[in-house]
Amino acid sequence: MKTFLQTLLICFSLALCALMAFQWVREADLRREVQRLTDSVRNEQEKVRNLQAAISYDEAEIQRLDGLKKQFAQTLESNDVRIVSLTRNLERTAAELKRSESQIKAYKEALETANESIKRQNEDIKRQNEEMAKLAEERNEIVKKFNNMATDYSDLAAKWNKQQEELARAATNAPARQGARNPSIQSSTK
Repeated sequence: MKTFLQTLLICFSLALCALMAFQWVREADLRREVQRLTDSVRNEQEKVRNLQAAISYDEAEIQRLDGLKKQFAQTLESNDVRIVSLTRNLERTAAELKRSESQIKAYKEALETANESIKRQNEDIKRQNEEMAKLAEERNEIVKKFNNMATDYSDLAAKWNKQQEELARAATNAPARQGARNPSIQSSTK
């Protein structure tokens, strides 16, 4: 029985060795699987952290872009208000421009009419100046004639007065001779 027990012991030892070898291989496979799963978990955790960081960055970027969107919306609204205001100002300015153009046209017409009137007045003044010059010449000629006539009249009056004086003196003095002529009459007739 000894051999049987020895054989049985050897068989159990071999079976136990085989079982240990099998468990050792299985354990090595399980450790590799655990390591792979651990590495996979770490990779997934790293990916999750990266994704969470990306999410937080994206959320911050979304908030920033949302703020810009609100700011642009406000700017757009204020621009719309400004555009409406500028459009009204443009329309008002265009209306003023049309009024100004019509006023300028009316002023040009009035200026042309005034210029034509001034030209006619200038022509009338020129004609009147020519007539006044003619009248002045005629007046000057009449004044010369009048002055000549006044001079002649003054000379005649002076001669008449002289003759009257001589006659008055002669009448108070001695009677005149009949044969002699009066010298004052002779001088006045010359």
